[in-house]
Amino acid sequence: MGVNKRLWGTPRYLHDFPGLHVDAVNWLADKRILMFGVEAVSPAPEGEANFKAHIACAARGITHVECLWNLDKLVGKGRFRFISFPLKIRGGTASPIRAVAILGE
Repeated sequence: MGVNKRLWGTPRYLHDFPGLHVDAVNWLADKRILMFGVEAVSPAPEGEANFKAHIACAARGITHVECLWNLDKLVGKGRFRFISFPLKIRGGTASPIRAVAILGE
């Protein structure tokens, strides 16, 4: 969606970005998706939509990764394997990660 190129460094990056409606999260779960990633700071815009998207992800067993960069460089490259290397944070439910895409998988 080009969120980083269009919005990075502006207040809109935190408050005015596209996202997934809770129905889209449920559609992904119905397709047996286990994980998805977004460029934005959250899977859905702030407020109730964001809360519902987070709850739906948890309820449906979907992990989501936020604040990804350079996703546009994967478009048209075919299938890839996504690997994330999180920090171990005792008692944490989230972490900064090193995101890696291995092409040709």
